[in-house]
Amino acid sequence: MKPELSTDLITSEWSADGAVVVCIDGSPLRPDVITWAAEFAHRHGLWMRIVFVAPSADPNTSASPTGLFMEAIQIAESVSPDLRIRTDLISGENTAILTALTAEAALVVNPLIVTQQGDLAAPGPTCSFARVGTPCESIAAAALPVVVGLDGSAHSESALAIAFKEADAVNTELVVVHAASPEAELRRDFASGHAPQHPTPLTWQLSGWATLYPGVAIRQIEFDGPSEAILEQLSTEARLLVVGRRGRGSFDDAGLGTTSSAMIRKAQCPVIVASEA
Repeated sequence: MKPELSTDLITSEWSADGAVVVCIDGSPLRPDVITWAAEFAHRHGLWMRIVFVAPSADPNTSASPTGLFMEAIQIAESVSPDLRIRTDLISGENTAILTALTAEAALVVNPLIVTQQGDLAAPGPTCSFARVGTPCESIAAAALPVVVGLDGSAHSESALAIAFKEADAVNTELVVVHAASPEAELRRDFASGHAPQHPTPLTWQLSGWATLYPGVAIRQIEFDGPSEAILEQLSTEARLLVVGRRGRGSFDDAGLGTTSSAMIRKAQCPVIVASEA
């Protein structure tokens, strides 16, 4: 009998009532993903929900989740024995699964589904999600910075909130990447990282967050042109990349926006796509 699922959605406003949801299926378990999700939940005072996703297309061939649940719980508890953990089985069509995953979620880890057309399906705009692509070592990543990509929109505020919280929680540097408009008077050399001589819109945007998190060291990079290349480059030496989502579609590439869609495919570190503010 399948557990009942809440239909209430919450935003990325993190609290002790929110869950870090990690998705597994019949494929071999990735311990690095479970560990990343458990560490994130532990750092931010969240609980953890481990979900076995079973698409309804071929329910008779779905692997039994029991062994995978036990293995995933063991990995998560090795991070913190006090971590609150719940397990669930969800089956159905892609859109229904993604909707169910956002119930009670502060962050959904690795929820992306590639459709038959090759597009990405992702949770709706009210839920932040993370993509842990290539395996990462927690100890090796500990001293690396958090990188956040901004464009001055409301989505940037959501991304900043997550980036500052994470940088503060792990006591590391925050690298803020801002794509300047062609009309901007001030230009910044990407390689030099020199401080601006006059206040910029980015400076004003950061001031409130810097007050809330005075212990976070901030390095700003402002540049002209598309942001995908610079964010991909910075992701090679980052512990986390945070971007906002553009567009208001719920379950497709258009709802993610060009930059976030590119980063979840190309970034060399875990990526969080922030929900709408």
